[in-house]
Order: sequence, then structure tokens, then C-alpha cells
Amino acid sequence: MIIGVVADTHVGEFLDELPQWVLDALAGSDLILHAGDLSDGSVIRTLERIAPVVAVRGDHDLPSAPHLPRRAVVQVGGHRIGLIHGKRRSTDALVVAAHAAAGKRIGWDAGRLRAMARSFQGVDAVVFGHWHEAVIAHVDGVLVMNPGAVCPWGSLEGGREPRRGAAGVADRVVRRYRTQLGDRAMAPSVGHLTTSPEGIAGSLTVPPG
Repeated sequence: MIIGVVADTHVGEFLDELPQWVLDALAGSDLILHAGDLSDGSVIRTLERIAPVVAVRGDHDLPSAPHLPRRAVVQVGGHRIGLIHGKRRSTDALVVAAHAAAGKRIGWDAGRLRAMARSFQGVDAVVFGHWHEAVIAHVDGVLVMNPGAVCPWGSLEGGREPRRGAAGVADRVVRRYRTQLGDRAMAPSVGHLTTSPEGIAGSLTVPPG
């Protein structure tokens, strides 16, 4: 079974609609998982033209988005997959600020992935979003996947100017953090999970060209 995996689309907030490459990449999926920050409910309706959708709430969902659960567990082909956005209020701002202050990437990724793997009990995989950076890893026997973001630069997508006031300060700090991750990490992407009797595997897809 092929499961399309997507996160941080931010449609209606920073993008007008889902790019065609996303729809092409997810075509043929039997199920689609969305790991939050839709931001508008139209995303689900668009994706449902391809396959059934299971989605969870993000921290940027607009009032027009449906009321979604914060977490879900999906059972597919004998495998259990945990789905969560991945925002951790107690650590997120500290992580971004520490990176911005250091001026380079610092070693915290292993802790983030362990936290995601431990978000659910008895699952074979955990899918999360929020950080806008694609990753596929195995932690204590659990496949942990962030498909990356459809809109990786968020409020600074398209090179737009930072917002005014406190939001603009946050934009500048986040831009500095994401710049430190490098161009490859900040490329848009979606993912796939493939289930079989042998297990579950993940892969990533980026726009062509």
C-alpha cells in the first residue's frame, strides 16, 4: 500500500493553492496523511480527489480549517502509524533562538526525533511536520518521518518582507535559523510510506527541475 505524506501546506496563508507538482507526486496514493498546518480546509478537499485523507491540527490552521484532532493513529496493512504536527511549546522557541545566536546548526536533532518516536506507544512509524525540514530516520525500531513542507519558508515564502512588529522579529529569527539549515533542507517536498508484509519504508519527492 502506498501512503502519501504531506505537511505544512499553508494554503490560504502563504500559498494560494497546492502546487501541481504536489498533486502529481501524490497521485496513485491509497491514503494521504497530512501532518498539520493545512492552513485552510480547501487542502483536504483537494487532496481527497486523489485518496482518502487523515489530517491533524497544526499551529497555523485558519478559522476556515475543519476542527481536527491534535494526533491520530492510523492502522494500514497491519502497521500502526502515529500522526502529529510536532510543535513542542516548551522547546521550539529555545531551539530556534539557540541556532540564531550560535550562527550555525547545533546538535539537537537526535533529541527531537526521540521525542517524536516516543509520542505514541506501540506504533511502527510516526509522521510529523512543523519544522519544515524533511527527515527519515529510525529511532528505537520506529520509523520517524517528516515529509518536509510544501511551503518551507512559511511567512517568508517567495522572499517576501518580514511582517511588522513582533511578528517581523520572529520572521527574521526564523529566517536566520532556516538559512543555517541550507538550501537542500529548505527545498519543498512531500513523502511516501510504503507498507508490505516485510515492513514499512519511507521516501521523499521534491519538485522536478
